[in-house]
Amino acid sequence: MKIPAQYHSSLIGEKGKYAIRLEDKYAVKITFPRQNSEDKTREQLKSDEVLVKGGKKGVAGAKAELLEALEYEKENNHTLEFTVPSRSVARILGRGGANINDIKDETNTHIDLEKGNKDAGSTSTITVRGTKKGIAAAKAAILAIAEQVQEETTDTVIIESKFHRSIIGAGGQDLKNLIARCGGPSDPKAQAGLIRL
Repeated sequence: MKIPAQYHSSLIGEKGKYAIRLEDKYAVKITFPRQNSEDKTREQLKSDEVLVKGGKKGVAGAKAELLEALEYEKENNHTLEFTVPSRSVARILGRGGANINDIKDETNTHIDLEKGNKDAGSTSTITVRGTKKGIAAAKAAILAIAEQVQEETTDTVIIESKFHRSIIGAGGQDLKNLIARCGGPSDPKAQAGLIRL
């Protein structure tokens, strides 16, 4: 049967567990093509071929499950790679990974982030895996955070330390209100680190 090579590892499973389960369930032998073509003990298969040997019923059952699993993988195993400015990575991740974990949970996706250096103009690569809908939602959420960071600027104002306490206020409330009034985020998690005294 023809199955594109990109799905073979998902159908085989870690240490062959999915393929072995099907072989045991249907009393068949499932052969995927080897990466190393020098192995002469196996059937010679093209890169997109999978061989199922056994009794007629067993072969039909295993083939049906493989095709069902393939359709599931095609629907749920999409990958998208895009870049964001490296200076926005810390905010995308959030404190202790809180932001990125929320995005993963809300979109039911797997997200890998390859950090670049923090030089101006450098980028970091983000890879998102999941359904098309989940990937689109995760990308939109990540890019919204990155865009917010790009709109920010840093400035230094000299304020004598004797005024710090009154600027911060009880429990930091005055400082939080100041950030919100100036167009910053109102969420305390997002405010963390925006003003340092």
